[in-house]
Amino acid sequence: MQSHIHLLGVLVLAGVLVLGTVRPINLGALSLVAAFVMGTIGFGSTTAEILEPFPANLFVMLVGITYLFSIARANGTVDWMVDGAMRLTGNRAQIVPWVLFALGLLICSIGAFSPAVAAMLAPIAMSFAVKYRLDPLLSTIVIGLGCIAGSFSPIAPLGAIVNSVGERSGIGVNPTVLYIGVLAMSTLVAVGTAIVLRMWPRHDLTDENGHDESDQPMTPSAPRRGPGAMTEVRRQGVENYVTAAGFAVLAVGGLVMDLDIGFLALTIAVVLSLVFPASNKNAMSEISWGVILLICGVLTYVGLLEANGTIEWAGSKVAGFGAPAVTALLILIVAAIASAAASTTGLLGMLVPLTVPFLATGNVSVVGFLIALAISSSLVDLSPFSTGGAIYLANAPERWRPNLYRGLLKFTGAMAIVGPLASWLILVLPNWA
Repeated sequence: MQSHIHLLGVLVLAGVLVLGTVRPINLGALSLVAAFVMGTIGFGSTTAEILEPFPANLFVMLVGITYLFSIARANGTVDWMVDGAMRLTGNRAQIVPWVLFALGLLICSIGAFSPAVAAMLAPIAMSFAVKYRLDPLLSTIVIGLGCIAGSFSPIAPLGAIVNSVGERSGIGVNPTVLYIGVLAMSTLVAVGTAIVLRMWPRHDLTDENGHDESDQPMTPSAPRRGPGAMTEVRRQGVENYVTAAGFAVLAVGGLVMDLDIGFLALTIAVVLSLVFPASNKNAMSEISWGVILLICGVLTYVGLLEANGTIEWAGSKVAGFGAPAVTALLILIVAAIASAAASTTGLLGMLVPLTVPFLATGNVSVVGFLIALAISSSLVDLSPFSTGGAIYLANAPERWRPNLYRGLLKFTGAMAIVGPLASWLILVLPNWA
């Protein structure tokens, strides 16, 4: 009878993921309802027991980091960083996507949500693509991979999920190695994709003499924001320097001095709000509450299943499936395909606990497999059906959208194969015991 309850708990988990994908409802809210229903009826848990797995430390971290980033965006510090980076492009338009790659990497590494960064950088990328006839597909992929490369830092939401779940489950996760591993793989994919796309340049990027117009030098009149639009660069002041110093304190305090990153980020954000209240007016409302609800809701339900033995039951089924190396590859393929249409954030919150018994066998490297899982599930985030892909499509000129849509679809299909297979060959198979 107990196995039937466990099976029902897993089926409800899968149902939550599917329902949250096909219907416009927050996956976290669905998960909390599932925790209430399954906990009360299935496990006979009290309300306190249902809420016990709620990740309070992760909640504080996500609120603190996103609150701080919202203030930095409101007071112009983020724009200041972007403008400074754009000046580094010199006189070559082709450098722009790579500068934006570095910006996406940097901003996501300090804790920003990838869709928020995409919404900020996409208009800039498309404005340069319009003016200098850059390939919008190449620009989109390079910038998107920059955001992915920074999304698994120890203070980034996706990195926090993997590290938090791994720590709670008692498996050895190395946050720094996870970050560097995903960063390196994402960079290699970006460079490889750029080489492939440059081998087959778009015909509509050439002028009447057959010269590639994207190689023309930039001029000072290049737009800095949305397509065809120009905005005046905001002059930096004391508030910007103080905010930048706040991020430096966060990095040193959290990564070097081992202070709690969430409370430290929240403290810095509150101090900035007290000293510079004008920038705080809209910062609180710009915190990504929906994503925070998603993460905390999913982890609460998964924690409930874990506390009642369902995760261990399901994980043992996965661990006993067959050859460990083949099982690992199947998990990576499933993660890639599911993430192309579902939330990567929610998917990782579900999959990492389910793989704990499999990893506990010692047949595969824990860190290697988690890096491979992160890569497989995130390289498909530029799918036109995902938030990131949709943002880039929305910012592209109407005449480019059909080709960009098809290009992103082909790239996603390729990554659903290349991501799991390459990461398995490089990170999992060599460490198979």
